[in-house]
Amino acid sequence: MIMKNSLAETGPRKVQWWIGFFIFYLFSMAYSRETTTEKGYLLVSDSGAEVWWMEGAYKVMKDDPAPKIKSAGVRLECARNEYEPFILVLRPRERMTAVTVEASSLFGPTGREIPAHEISICHVEYVRVVVPTDEAGARGDWPDPLPTYEGPFEATAGKNHSLWITIHVPKDAVPGEYNGSLRLSSGEWKKDIPISLKVWKFALPEETHLRSAFGINTVDIRRYHNLETKEELETVTDLYYQTLRAHRLAPISALSLYPIKTRIKGLTWTGGEFVADPVHGGRRSLKVEDNSVSASAEAAYFEQLPVEPNAPARLSWFARTENEGQPYTVLIQGYDESGRHLHGSNKLKVFKGKTEWTNERLEIKEFLPQIKTISLHFFPTLRDKEGTLTGTAYFDDIVLTAAGREENLLQSGDMEMDLESLSVEVDFSDFDRGARRYLDELGFNAFDLYLEGLGSGSFHSRREGMFGGFRQGTPEYDRLLSQYLRQVEDHLAANGWLGKEYIYWFDEPDPKDYPFVREGMMNIRRAAPRLTRFITEHKPGPDIMDVSEISCTIFHRVDPAIVAELSRRGREFWSYLCTAPKAPWVTLFIDHPAINLRIWLWMSYKFGLKGILVWRANYWTSDTVFPETDLQNPWEDPMSYTVGYSTPYGQVIYWGNGDGRFLYPPNRNASRDKKKYLIGPTSSVRLEILREGVEDYEYFLLLEKAVSEALPRKRGEAAKGRKLLQIPESLFRSGREYIKDPRILLEYRKKVAAAIDKLSD
Repeated sequence: MIMKNSLAETGPRKVQWWIGFFIFYLFSMAYSRETTTEKGYLLVSDSGAEVWWMEGAYKVMKDDPAPKIKSAGVRLECARNEYEPFILVLRPRERMTAVTVEASSLFGPTGREIPAHEISICHVEYVRVVVPTDEAGARGDWPDPLPTYEGPFEATAGKNHSLWITIHVPKDAVPGEYNGSLRLSSGEWKKDIPISLKVWKFALPEETHLRSAFGINTVDIRRYHNLETKEELETVTDLYYQTLRAHRLAPISALSLYPIKTRIKGLTWTGGEFVADPVHGGRRSLKVEDNSVSASAEAAYFEQLPVEPNAPARLSWFARTENEGQPYTVLIQGYDESGRHLHGSNKLKVFKGKTEWTNERLEIKEFLPQIKTISLHFFPTLRDKEGTLTGTAYFDDIVLTAAGREENLLQSGDMEMDLESLSVEVDFSDFDRGARRYLDELGFNAFDLYLEGLGSGSFHSRREGMFGGFRQGTPEYDRLLSQYLRQVEDHLAANGWLGKEYIYWFDEPDPKDYPFVREGMMNIRRAAPRLTRFITEHKPGPDIMDVSEISCTIFHRVDPAIVAELSRRGREFWSYLCTAPKAPWVTLFIDHPAINLRIWLWMSYKFGLKGILVWRANYWTSDTVFPETDLQNPWEDPMSYTVGYSTPYGQVIYWGNGDGRFLYPPNRNASRDKKKYLIGPTSSVRLEILREGVEDYEYFLLLEKAVSEALPRKRGEAAKGRKLLQIPESLFRSGREYIKDPRILLEYRKKVAAAIDKLSD
């Protein structure tokens, strides 16, 4: 009886399970492909090949069938000062060799021309997805890298070879119809594909109104391009920034290679922390902490000191170590008249520390004749080349005497600086050079302003602020940080850069971090009230939203009602995509639908969001998974592996295919190919589609402006435009309920463009 009842209950559950699985399977298939309708328009079907085209809003798989809908040529619409892409697909019936592609100029009204050099041609290459991002992804070859077409190529029989072709319409182009062609040829097989382009009357503005933040890691640029000098790194990084600019995007840290430099006048020690406990005498000692297993921490006397040759010197101090018997290191380095470090003149000694204050000394009988100056360095552990040892030590009452005299050559060797005598001197020379290039010339509308002395952290861990050796919360810290921030604020204002900055010093705080974040934000506000504070939130709520001018919320937790309410109070809201969310939400992954990144911007407009963020655009390798000698190859492995957050070295955790990777390095095998690459990056299908979304965002803003400025005689057109600005739920209801067919989006965009044109008369 019991078994019978169990079977009776199990049968329906199995049926329900299979029904659920079948529904989920259908959903997954629908999600992973853009649309169930046909993609593209057939141009050629002969004994040599099939050729078709489609708008640059799709991902073309290697085995997608040719469409049945026929077309006499490529037909596009575009604003002035806009990029408009399309995809041309060649499917040979037999292998084709030496395939060439050539675009003509496009000729329009009164003989005006869009030159052929404004038309770029790229191959669509594929990456092999082995581990799908999630249940909605799929194994197989997925299109993403877009290397530039540079000459004849081979096309495999029965497989799609796609070309991503982009027309840039100059801002001074005359509106109207333009016509040209694209020639495909291989041996005796030749086809001329007509191109027709309608240029709208309106133009996209030079400036981009959507703000953005895309991470560019210069360490990986150096590694993958095999660069050696700072100048080479600046040159190549500039090419990456130009690529982002051409896509109406901005890097997060555009000025990372051009830091603001500071010097605290009256401060004679760097690298340690001044503490009130423990001390040997007076109010302070110098704490030096080494908590890194990959570098040696040290404190040093700020200036090099002149010495007399052939004369004795004595360095004495009091030290106390965290552990009994802990070795610590004292080093004196010598420099010649030109300031060159003479390594063979080092005076170094390792001491056995004690947990009580102990007086030690380093006697020097004489310096070499070529030594003109020396520097002093104190390490809390045994100094080794790899910096693997860790520990903490305290130093106080440091005295340097020379040439038999008893006077101390050191200022504040007892660490007793007068607070009122300390002042912050700021050097903006490098910063200004970068700012003039990237804020003035390239016109980036947002940049992360790195500020010395602030704390840092995330939900995982955090670090308190430190400025000039004084920890956050001390009077010295508050005074020096205030001096520094006021100078930065005034300098930005004087140069017209104030308002473009955002201070992104803490990432994704948990509620446990809110008091710490609030304190740091208020430190900035008290010292420099005009600077823009920024925070990313993965757990948004009113508890922390009131302490920043910009809140950047992970997309699936954006609440349009909160955005609308707080925007009225002057707040600015952005959203970001990363390893989350995953399907069925809008995402950034390679093995997800193409429409995702474009419709993200449509949703951003409707939800009142003013910016977008992606943590990295060139995340090519995980130092947790791949050693320095065998870097990941993003051309072959599309997966983004977790790094950081205390992930053990060697542990494999998946973030998703293409997370943090919108650009590809020109080096296709960085572990083996050591050639120097002084060129820019390779774009991707997803980056190109994202640009289309950013341009669509500008369309909506232009329509807004046209509606608000419409003349009385245009009242009817203005009403139609106003209705178009209310994007209907038939396109999307939320970030997880949206159409997957790009054609529907393109048709709506065409209506928006036509409305702008009519209101522009």
